[in-house]
Amino acid sequence: MDKELLQPLSGFRDYLGPTKVRIIRALQETFEQYGYQALETPALERQEILLGKLGEEGQKQLYLFEDNGKRKVGLRYDLTVPLARFVSSNLGNIPLPFKRYEIGNAWRAEKAQKGRFRQFTQADIDVVGAPEPSSEIELFSLVAAVAKKLGLKIIYQVSDRRVLAEIMEALKIPEGERMPLMRLLDKKDKISSEDFNAELVKLGLSDIERRQIASTFLNERADIEKIEKLTGKPELFNTVRALLDWAKNEGVEAEFTPGMVRGLDYYTGTIFEIKAPEYDGGTVVAGGRFDSLVEQLTGQKIPAVGISFGVDRLADLLQDKEQNETLYIVRLPETANELDNWVRQLRADGKDVEVYLDENVELGKQIKYADKRGYQNILIPFENEWARGQIVRKNLKSGDQESINRDKI
Repeated sequence: MDKELLQPLSGFRDYLGPTKVRIIRALQETFEQYGYQALETPALERQEILLGKLGEEGQKQLYLFEDNGKRKVGLRYDLTVPLARFVSSNLGNIPLPFKRYEIGNAWRAEKAQKGRFRQFTQADIDVVGAPEPSSEIELFSLVAAVAKKLGLKIIYQVSDRRVLAEIMEALKIPEGERMPLMRLLDKKDKISSEDFNAELVKLGLSDIERRQIASTFLNERADIEKIEKLTGKPELFNTVRALLDWAKNEGVEAEFTPGMVRGLDYYTGTIFEIKAPEYDGGTVVAGGRFDSLVEQLTGQKIPAVGISFGVDRLADLLQDKEQNETLYIVRLPETANELDNWVRQLRADGKDVEVYLDENVELGKQIKYADKRGYQNILIPFENEWARGQIVRKNLKSGDQESINRDKI
């Protein structure tokens, strides 16, 4: 078969290695420490569930088709819309607030580039049926716990769709130009400032309006007091202020970014993006409040807020830093039986251990295998050292080796 046919389609990839698995494990442990329940939803949803909730750009990226039963279906775009369907179908059976997490794949037919894949893994946490800002603060606290566990430096960016609407009202942006302007703001980080200004001209905005938009929405560290005065509605900033105060108390970096939009139509209030300065492939965590999503399906308004970790982006960021903590042990004929008993005890103690499978393979080949697997240190159970209760540890980079007591492993 043609080698090209053996490669994944554009925007899809094979992933080999421990990094992604370890990130998922760390996320799952943290989610459960905070009392979130595991939920699993189907990859396929009816088109009636998916359509009309994501916005113009999101809807273009849906994988829609007719299945063998002639049903109109689609692959899930994210894990939020399936959550809304689950909650809508189980109202009265699940206690509110409902705190859930889900880790799974989503699919988007978008242009493949760094940090953007057509199949990717999300890890979502959501709180349904609880007020703001307490829900948002818990989500931020959980993100901080994950960042600490993974050794990440992060920056929180916070805004609010309600604030955005009031800013446009205060700037007297015509009603018909607000949605196109929001779509343009959502793309501002992906296009040059010249192209951004050209798009503003196409919208028919005057020089004064363009200057107002640039000074208000393109400032990375906006003056929240100034924006409050502009809107004349300081109460709209309560949740944003609560999150900024939380960040200040916790000693983490956070900023108010009124130019943030988050392109999905279902966001109704607070929105946030969390970036890792070391990563240039986009945000690593993002989310917001979607108080009307369940209402679209049931007619009953239920508050909800959630946040999504981009597992693939985190894996790309952390892969170079990954240290393989699995013990790799060479197998030699003279110590094979005793070695198996020791390895069983190591695994029972919770250690990850790989032992070469065939003691008849020469030592050099076993070491080459370990090097290809990316191990930095290996353990060699030579007979003399083993008899003294020791094992040889060899560093594959430097070639240095030493005898250490086995009970120190």
